[in-house]
Amino acid sequence: MIQMIIHYEVKQSLLGQYREAIDKISAMLPDFEADMFSCSPSEQQNMFIESFYVPTEAHYHALKKMRLSRAHSVFGRFDNIVPGGLEGIAFMAIKQKR
Repeated sequence: MIQMIIHYEVKQSLLGQYREAIDKISAMLPDFEADMFSCSPSEQQNMFIESFYVPTEAHYHALKKMRLSRAHSVFGRFDNIVPGGLEGIAFMAIKQKR
């Protein structure tokens, strides 16, 4: 099992659009076999951290690729929401022992 952690800043003026997008992401992640989703603000203003678990490294890489796709109907919205676009999103994977 892999814990996927995603960290990014959100433009202050687009927090409403961000909340709509994150609600959609939360609802669709189980379709990608992801569970235990959480999203919380970090200590820095307008910075957010998502965390969830996926079963394999392949799932991690596939989701990361989708999250960086401007063409994706939900994930692509982050190109406008995150300062610097999708390149401003940081990813980390932590392999969990079974």
